[in-house]
Amino acid sequence: MFQPRVTVPISETEMSAETAIRRYLKDGDLKQAVETALGAVASGGADDAVLALGGEAAYQAGADNVALELFSRLDTRTRLDATQLAMMGHAADRLGVSAAAFSAYRRALDLDDGDVVVHYNLGSLYLRRHDWSRAIQHLRRACDLAPDLVQARLNLGRALLESEDYDAGIAYYRDCMAGFPDEIGFHEGLAETFMRKGDRAAAESEFRRLAKRDPANGEAWAGLIAAVTMDDRFDEAERMVAEARSAGAGSPDLDELAASLKQETGDYGEAIRFYRKVLAAAPNHRRASVNIIEALLAAGQAEEALAFCDERLEKAPGDANMLAYKALVLIDLGRIEESRAFLPPDLVMGHRPVCPEGFASMADFNKAMADHILNHPSLEPSPPNHATVDGRHTGSLVCEPWGPMRHFTEMIAQGAKSYRRRHAASNHPFFTRWSDDYSLTVWAVVMNQGGHQMPHIHPSGYLSGVYYPLLPDEVRDPGDIQGFIEFFSAPGQFNLRHPEPIEIFPPQEGVMFLFPSAYFHRTIPFTGGGTRISVAFDLVPL
Repeated sequence: MFQPRVTVPISETEMSAETAIRRYLKDGDLKQAVETALGAVASGGADDAVLALGGEAAYQAGADNVALELFSRLDTRTRLDATQLAMMGHAADRLGVSAAAFSAYRRALDLDDGDVVVHYNLGSLYLRRHDWSRAIQHLRRACDLAPDLVQARLNLGRALLESEDYDAGIAYYRDCMAGFPDEIGFHEGLAETFMRKGDRAAAESEFRRLAKRDPANGEAWAGLIAAVTMDDRFDEAERMVAEARSAGAGSPDLDELAASLKQETGDYGEAIRFYRKVLAAAPNHRRASVNIIEALLAAGQAEEALAFCDERLEKAPGDANMLAYKALVLIDLGRIEESRAFLPPDLVMGHRPVCPEGFASMADFNKAMADHILNHPSLEPSPPNHATVDGRHTGSLVCEPWGPMRHFTEMIAQGAKSYRRRHAASNHPFFTRWSDDYSLTVWAVVMNQGGHQMPHIHPSGYLSGVYYPLLPDEVRDPGDIQGFIEFFSAPGQFNLRHPEPIEIFPPQEGVMFLFPSAYFHRTIPFTGGGTRISVAFDLVPL
């Protein structure tokens, strides 16, 4: 008969804590090893070896909080090696303690730049924090070290897509498809990249191929239906929803598109019911959580929309979408002053950076910025579904080729510090998430005559900003608001019952505006000649 092994705890009087932990590790008794290490810590008898062995045991046991504590204690006494830092970083990562994870991963790579797992974990963490450039850097390194690590390749593709360097993304996905023809994720990534780029015909073709290859693939059908819907082929989209369901396909995205089609036809009751079904299955579905608010307002159910926003904000107080939409709902209810107090205009701040070293004047720096942007390899016409209308848009600017952007990142850092000093006495909830350690995303928008941006927020950001290196003469005229930046105007699909309390600011060359990412803002069109360049950025606390 099989007899389970029983581990008899070793008396600390019989041997040292280090020896006991080593024996427990050899026997595979991780729990007892961790408890022995914690006992030594509690009694004040934990030396470096005990902390190191206990941290390793806790990490292997999945006790990440204990692993992080023990490695952190050891870190105050001695220099951790690359393996210990990697374990410490991964434990912090799994706990959601991003700042500690970033620090440990970076230090691990300083000691061993050839650790593919650390590059993968760090790149994936940057990806989750929307720091596309650093995500690309580390995920590309992971792929170089382990070319067959498919998940690293998939994450790298996602980072390229989110950085909006669409041509690079298309080339990358095609290369991956050649090497891994059976990996469906690369085919889906190529189709989505075409969609984001605005090449709807290519996107439709790729999604149609995916749906034919696997009729039960709900995501493929969702992409195909989205492409058809963007061409206003709503009847065809309805038929595709029915076809997908008859094929057994299902996904939250597919259900959300079915709801949005109901909303498009004015059947708000059914749309709301469908959105609630999506959110019951996928509570963090971004489009469903936003669209249901629009549907509730269109159906005259503003109080229900407000309750929905409050419920979401209770779970995620910093959700930029919910903050922005709650302010609009309050306006629709006529609670204008409450909306202004909720997202106060005085959190928009103008800042004039000092001239960076190496430039004779801000005019010289602005010229270098403008030249860099106008010649940037990622600059291309804005996709049709983008907030920018009749303009051009770059991908990430915080990567090669850097040009003057290293100086600009320092200017952003100084601007953020100035912003915090300006509001040092503020008790607004916005500042509860503030951190001087953050991820940074930067891109540029180039507009000529008629170009503008529709009202939008930056849902992935926390603190956003815009800087103007080049403005046409018409935008510099203080008596004319063409090309000015306007805050708090609602997107066009809203028909609020009360007017928004808009705020308008005149852009100036060499001036930066900083504001919470949840603030709706737009660019007022200008009709004259010349070129208007704005450099936008998002900071997200780590």
